[in-house]
Amino acid sequence: MNWQKVFRVAVYEFRTNVVRGGYLFATFGIPLLGLLVVMVLHALTSPSITKVETTKVSIGRIAVYDRSGILPRGAPLPRPFVAVSDFEKAKEETVKGKFRALVLTPEDYTKRREVTVYATKGIADLDSVVERLGYLLLYARLSPHYSAAEAQRLLQPLRMNLVLITKESEVSSGGRMFTGYVLSMIFFTAIFISAGYLLQSVAAEKESHLIEILLSSLNSMELLWGKVIGLAGLGLLQVVVWLASVWYLGKHVSIGVQDFEIPLKQLMHPDLQIIIAALVIMPLGYITYGLLLAGFGALGDNFRESQQFSAVVSFIAITPFMFNYFFFMHPDSWVVRAFCYFPLTAPVAVFLRLSVESVPWWDLGISLVALALGAAISLWIGVRLFRVGVLLSGKRPSVKEIWKILKNPA
Repeated sequence: MNWQKVFRVAVYEFRTNVVRGGYLFATFGIPLLGLLVVMVLHALTSPSITKVETTKVSIGRIAVYDRSGILPRGAPLPRPFVAVSDFEKAKEETVKGKFRALVLTPEDYTKRREVTVYATKGIADLDSVVERLGYLLLYARLSPHYSAAEAQRLLQPLRMNLVLITKESEVSSGGRMFTGYVLSMIFFTAIFISAGYLLQSVAAEKESHLIEILLSSLNSMELLWGKVIGLAGLGLLQVVVWLASVWYLGKHVSIGVQDFEIPLKQLMHPDLQIIIAALVIMPLGYITYGLLLAGFGALGDNFRESQQFSAVVSFIAITPFMFNYFFFMHPDSWVVRAFCYFPLTAPVAVFLRLSVESVPWWDLGISLVALALGAAISLWIGVRLFRVGVLLSGKRPSVKEIWKILKNPA
């Protein structure tokens, strides 16, 4: 096999498919949409003091003149509040726009539970000040018993760790569930987009009879491996862009959006088993699906016929998503293990199971070995089908004829 020819085919396939509109949207458009959604949520969820403290973004300072003595003297107040000692001067500065509002706590506050807010804007602005004021007064109640730093920490949003309970076990999930599920979607999508382009490329070249011209200057194995390597580059680029986007969202944009902040930070620090599974599953899963789809794609006379051959493989690959209940509620059941040990469902099933719990290392090892064996079998089947399929024309082979091809490809 001439590897120089393989490299040329790989470069051609990469350059041809990387500029496809669908690929560009999936690779760059979806992360940008995700960024836009999180930024909008970020803008809509800025009113509380705790979120302002977390984001470190100035929303306008609020002056506080404390006559009641309920606030600690000399200690910094939670943002955006600022303690002032001159009431008249603070009122003038509020009018000038230096402060968003001025809060006065009267001497008899503990009896009347009433404060006065001086603001230059309307009722909507006053409502937002009052909302933050509730956190300030809670801080005042905490400050006699805790240091200023501890009191501010107690005002931070609670972090929830979800524990799924069944008759057999208790499973702690939370951010881990988000991590495993998102990674399963990322890798599954990237693998099948690349494998799908491999199927389209083979079917299109065969339908246009371009493949006959190509086979006059290189053999079928050089053509196949060139396509496999070139389109693997597409999948790798897609995964890198998506993971980089997730990293950026978790590190910068999602801060302050409680529904996204904790899960994205968990995704930035995945479990060791998830890391190992990702490094092994991505290449083996692509080989398993890609070579099968390439082989079946070569059997059809056109793209429609090739899709019919590959539909079974695609359907089997997504079946773990249809059995989410077993993965989340019974992750150690025989149903889940069967999905993890079967090569065509293992790439998705392993991530779904790891999203719920850590599994014994021997159990994970069996899944990865089964996937490696499946990749080897797919290589054997895909190569034989492709070698003969590219030469077939005018007739779609039956199941019996496909079996004969596998037994004797010569």
